[in-house]
Amino acid sequence: MKTIAILSAITTFATIATAQPVIDGTSYTEYGDVCVLQNNNTNFGDSLTGNVAYADGSELDGGSAIISAGFLYIHLGGNLQHNYNKLEIFIDARDGGQNTILSTNPDVSFSALQRMGDDGTGNGLTFDTGFEPDFYITLTCGDNGIGTGVTSYVSYAELKSDGSGVGSYAGASDTYYYQDGDGNWIPVVETGGSEFGFRFALNNSNWSGVVSGTGEDCGIAGGAPVQTGFEFAIPLSLFDWDQEGLLIENASVCAFINAVDHNYVSNQVLGGLGGLDNLGEPRLIDFSQLAGDQFFSVGDVAAICGALPTGACCFANGECWEDLTDDNCFASRGAWGGESSVCVDCDLGGSNPCPTDVNADGIVDIEDLLELISAWGTICP
Repeated sequence: MKTIAILSAITTFATIATAQPVIDGTSYTEYGDVCVLQNNNTNFGDSLTGNVAYADGSELDGGSAIISAGFLYIHLGGNLQHNYNKLEIFIDARDGGQNTILSTNPDVSFSALQRMGDDGTGNGLTFDTGFEPDFYITLTCGDNGIGTGVTSYVSYAELKSDGSGVGSYAGASDTYYYQDGDGNWIPVVETGGSEFGFRFALNNSNWSGVVSGTGEDCGIAGGAPVQTGFEFAIPLSLFDWDQEGLLIENASVCAFINAVDHNYVSNQVLGGLGGLDNLGEPRLIDFSQLAGDQFFSVGDVAAICGALPTGACCFANGECWEDLTDDNCFASRGAWGGESSVCVDCDLGGSNPCPTDVNADGIVDIEDLLELISAWGTICP
């Protein structure tokens, strides 16, 4: 286990937000300072594909949120595995929410809130003291059926204090590759949304941030927050249940990765868990009993943390990836070039005596063929 020291200095990562973000899954300077950074390894898999659509692991590396021009904008750096795992987001932006999730909430995403809420025995997902979410969002994604990318699906719901709110399906969006006239595969991140002005996008191309396992880590890449992941634009009017003209000036966010049936919470929570394993059954989770805050707020500025060193990852077949940690490179069966190394430091195959050794174990055998077959149909951007 590698531990990461949290430094006492608070440092900004970007300029003050000045414009409305473009909803494309990428964080630009419009968000200003990143609000929170992940401090925990991911035990739901570390995606190393670098593919804008497909991911073979799920992680949350950092979070940002701003309020601008009638919208709450949220960006979460990371990945979501395309096996219909769930990204769960709870937002506290007004009075009248639920510190413990009830069983009487609206049915969205196949009874997501009922699965996490009180089952009649007095349990139910419970948040930090003072955090009473009044709005819920869930996002999931899976193969689009034609092998070029994934389709994301989003639903949301009001979390009134008595559970009498309403919910809605917010629509779908596609993240995929298309082949242009010259044979190049071009990545596309579409913006999804609903007639209410709710918008969202998924960009799964991150391969940095935290690595697999448990223990402490840091959700930054090359000294900066992870810029690709999930992005949402939520009309502030959706928080004004009774059309009272509420002025929404602040919001707090708790986000985590959950299993397919909303029934097994990972160790990817923002703000982080400080080195814990997966949390498991959501009805038994009480964030107030865990160290630190498992939420972040508009205007927060993340404390700098020391990132794991990254460098070039060289493969026997001549391929090379940059900005990988030693652990990530080893998991991909590559040879790590050392801290701050780049691909020009690798032997990219000109003198490679065995380019058919796909898994780089020094032998060309059936295992190399199986590696090729398992990756058959994968689109390499």
